[in-house]
Amino acid sequence: MMEQFRRVFVNRRHFGHHVGAGVFGAAILSRYTRAASRSEKKEWAHDQLKGLGCLIFPSFTPDFADLDEEAIRQDVRHAMRQGFTSCTVSANGANAAQTRRMWELIRQEAAGKIGMGALGGDLPYLEKLGCSYTMISYPRSASAQTEEEVYGQFRKIIDSTSLAVVLYGSPVASLRRFHPSGIPLNVFDRLADLPNVVGIKLTHPMSAATAYEICERLSDRLIMGPCNFDHIPILAKSYKNVQWSGLWITDALQSPEKPYAVEMMDLVTKQRFADAMKVYWQMQPLIQGIYDLQAPLLLHESHPWAHMKYFQWVTGGNGGLLPLKPAPYLPVLDRSGRELIKDNFQKAGITPVDAPEEEFLVGKAAYARGIRASQLSSKPLYS
Repeated sequence: MMEQFRRVFVNRRHFGHHVGAGVFGAAILSRYTRAASRSEKKEWAHDQLKGLGCLIFPSFTPDFADLDEEAIRQDVRHAMRQGFTSCTVSANGANAAQTRRMWELIRQEAAGKIGMGALGGDLPYLEKLGCSYTMISYPRSASAQTEEEVYGQFRKIIDSTSLAVVLYGSPVASLRRFHPSGIPLNVFDRLADLPNVVGIKLTHPMSAATAYEICERLSDRLIMGPCNFDHIPILAKSYKNVQWSGLWITDALQSPEKPYAVEMMDLVTKQRFADAMKVYWQMQPLIQGIYDLQAPLLLHESHPWAHMKYFQWVTGGNGGLLPLKPAPYLPVLDRSGRELIKDNFQKAGITPVDAPEEEFLVGKAAYARGIRASQLSSKPLYS
């Protein structure tokens, strides 16, 4: 019992704020934490949230009015060829009905093969459909006055679902009053004890110091999901549960023929760090390339959506454009951007797809059906 108490106390230095500093309180907390660690959802995450997870985006007909369902199915199959263990629906540009249809298509294609996740949405429907997990974050428009309000906001969502929940470790300006990083660490520490809270995504631009503090506080109970591959060997050397990276554009790091990221994560999980670093240096141009492109945008709550579709196409996915309107910090996929992506893949020893640029514009599945760029109603975020 005393050794278990020391473990909990070391990992939870703020413990006295919640249950008092007495040994009796520590024993209660220790028993509760162990019970939470043995929950069905946490056991599932320990077994299944491993390796790499990816994002699946919509693909559309040339007028952007309907989904290209075969193209979406192809992207799920592409994720399997990549060796990914899960895929998460990111329905940018799709309306509510199309998003629901995407969930159905991906579930049909992925069932029994790889896991399926969501970024929120109709959680009861997702449960019924067989979705495995969802990521949740704090609303950026909200402005809580106390950490208890922040905790309550998260609990409202978490208690409404039986899905496994992944927290989003990303800064929110209004939460800096509770922690300088903008990530509500005290709240996350409490949430980590809940039986269906299973992991945390560590956002791409997160500093090493913040990643360290999160692992110090939470890695005994949650799966850590770093996006920055520069951090992975360092964190995994010192903390358990650094075994998964998902909910982001992992296609930017590898191809089915050279699955660097999958291999590196597997080696790290096996504590074979010298071998993992050999793979790291092979893929380093890709690690740096996606960080330079994406990390600055995330600080402005944006993503390089068009580029993300291009990463997938270059490695064998469908590609195609998303019907998104120009906005601040939403980059256009121009010629220099496309060439840089291909150059980085070549530097890492990966040969980009041998197909005309027109195939990307309309999508691989549509191109095979005879659709050409002249039939597109527009070319959003492309030049």
